[in-house]
Amino acid sequence: MRLIWIFISLVAVKVFAEPACINCHQSQVEDWQTSHHFHAMEKATPATVLGNFDDQTLEYQDQKARFYTRDQQLFIAMPNLNGTLTDYPVLYTFGYEPLQQYMFDMGGGHIQLFPFAWDSRSKENGGQRWFVLHPEQKQHDLFHWSQKGQNWNHMCADCHSTEFKKQFDLNTNRFNSTYSAINVSCKACHGDTTEHLKWANGDKKRTDKGFANNINTQTPLFTTQKDGSMKSVQPLVKSDQVQVCATCHARRSQLNDRSDPHSFLQDFRGSLLTPELYHVDGQVWDENYVWGSFLQSKMFNAGVTCSNCHNPHSGKLKLPGNQTCTQCHSQVDFDTPEHHGHKLESEGSQCVDCHMPATTYMQVDARRDHSFRVPRPDLTLKTNAPNACNSCHEDKTPQWAEKQIRNWHPNSAHLGKEHFSQAFHVADNGLPNASAMLTKIVQDKSFPDIIRASALSRLSSSPDNNAVVAIARSVKDPEPLKRQAAIEAAMPFDINQRWRMLNPLLDDTHLPIRAEAARALAPMLMEAFPSGLNEPDSERLNKALNEYKQTQLYQAERGYAHTNLGNLALTLQKPEEAKAHYLQAISIEPIFAPAYVNLADLYRNQGDEEAAQKTLKQGLAVNNESADLHYALAMSLIRTKQKEAALGHLKNAANFAKNNANYSFTYALLLQDLGDMPHAISALEHAFTLAPNNPDISYSLAQWYAGEENYAQALFYARNLARLVPGNQQVQQFIQQLEMMNSIGK
Repeated sequence: MRLIWIFISLVAVKVFAEPACINCHQSQVEDWQTSHHFHAMEKATPATVLGNFDDQTLEYQDQKARFYTRDQQLFIAMPNLNGTLTDYPVLYTFGYEPLQQYMFDMGGGHIQLFPFAWDSRSKENGGQRWFVLHPEQKQHDLFHWSQKGQNWNHMCADCHSTEFKKQFDLNTNRFNSTYSAINVSCKACHGDTTEHLKWANGDKKRTDKGFANNINTQTPLFTTQKDGSMKSVQPLVKSDQVQVCATCHARRSQLNDRSDPHSFLQDFRGSLLTPELYHVDGQVWDENYVWGSFLQSKMFNAGVTCSNCHNPHSGKLKLPGNQTCTQCHSQVDFDTPEHHGHKLESEGSQCVDCHMPATTYMQVDARRDHSFRVPRPDLTLKTNAPNACNSCHEDKTPQWAEKQIRNWHPNSAHLGKEHFSQAFHVADNGLPNASAMLTKIVQDKSFPDIIRASALSRLSSSPDNNAVVAIARSVKDPEPLKRQAAIEAAMPFDINQRWRMLNPLLDDTHLPIRAEAARALAPMLMEAFPSGLNEPDSERLNKALNEYKQTQLYQAERGYAHTNLGNLALTLQKPEEAKAHYLQAISIEPIFAPAYVNLADLYRNQGDEEAAQKTLKQGLAVNNESADLHYALAMSLIRTKQKEAALGHLKNAANFAKNNANYSFTYALLLQDLGDMPHAISALEHAFTLAPNNPDISYSLAQWYAGEENYAQALFYARNLARLVPGNQQVQQFIQQLEMMNSIGK
């Protein structure tokens, strides 16, 4: 029976794997068959779906979605865009565990994901059920099932299939997407096997095995030295493994169809540690798919690669539980209550509980942070970053957690130690001394490159001499992430200075850097620019700028790509060309609000407020909950002396973007201008809770309370203002006046 099973399994595998690979690598193929890569995407059949299609129903949009089978074809019935219950054939499965999604053809080659998922966990763990994946999404939201956020061709296919070619035709709004394998097959990681097969077939001319990809483990293990440091058991060897995995396991933007498995920073632009994706200390917040976390870790910087812990073909851990960690880190020292402070085998006793806290996405998918950090409740008190202790002990305070750790580790080398998050916190909140703190991190080689690059990018809010020095050095840095960040840091400087700093990047070996540098330096091509460029520099800039345009056209199915091209055209003083790009953005993705806002701005600059307002109202007809559109329309109405009409739109902007302090502040100012002081002060105080470090808000509140003769409250805001603008004599005199008036009042 065993021989028969092997034969059947190999026949099945030939559908997905290269037969030539199976002949020599049977065990690897069998491992791969059990992996998430193998099940990344499959044709939907009763054999491949995990969901229950036995005439099941689920409440959705006040109707009952239905999951059923007819003549071996799977169907999902759900309301269409007009609300009519419609039967959609299920074409593909997507993913495997802990949930499985399903896809259908929306026409024109647009493959979309249904809004439902099957929870494939065990029933004991809450699984074996249908659920609505994004129940809050409306038709104008990016992740509604009809929008680009749920489009397989754009969002998913490059990582879930092999040798994917997107092939979008803008003229017909159609995809003609192709792949060589429906799932993640051998070529996805190993690339073209032609030369390897020549070697395997006895080509005597080959002196090596013919693999272009160097994706081996750098060293099998690390051992603890007497001083507690870790050392590899053998000299580290070069490996591209992390880069290969990062092409999918990273938050990144894609610029081309991928050219080969280890072209990560050629075909993709990796995301830095931005506030939109990471907590201030680098802990994962939004989905980052591992790479951005792992690059922060001591493990990566010591030479650990993915396959030190994971079987590269099954994707599973090589060893169970804490043994994954104690293969290198001494079990005697670390897998004990003295180290982790919890009873053995209890929650909290696993290494991952403290050093790899999990964040749950898509309602059921818990993913662990791969930065392998030490819990720092003391940093929670300083920066409000989460910590693993209080993530479990939610009823306790960070002070309690810090005390517990000090009880276990009275000589901790971590608690109280300076951390890059303190500089990031200062920068992200617009506090004084950000430049000096960030520059120190950029120049400190003890920090991982992704942290230094993320500090550099934040210098864009502090364009001073510190930033100039940091940018100039980073442009010459061999690390591409630093060169990438230098472009963002240089953007606030005038174009002459920007050119002096960034122009070497036009010849960079990495496409994302060349393209972004060209976009940053595009104003040098304006005919009216006084200094001009010599012919060789003009050719260099135009060549790189054409590459930038091509990277945008690769994403031609998205509104942001055409909006970017419109912004570039405006930079080059080509307003009609810009208008055409903005209109194209609106046509291809009607929910993309920035296209309407930018087009309205173009009309405003041309003196046509009527056209600007018409454009913004057109956007609001598609999405009446867009805070940006309401705000832009309010500003236009104010410019045309229609303040009463503007008030409602500003109120909507503040309500739909509750965390936007500027919208609340502007709303408050208009209320004040119209004489509605009670609502104005309420909006101002709300703005202050959102942005206590905004000096304009503190100044307005101090002035208002002083006018109301509430000197104690005015002092509170005035003193906060003094903290934000230290050394300002006018503020100090204001505080002295308030202190005098407050003492008289008492």
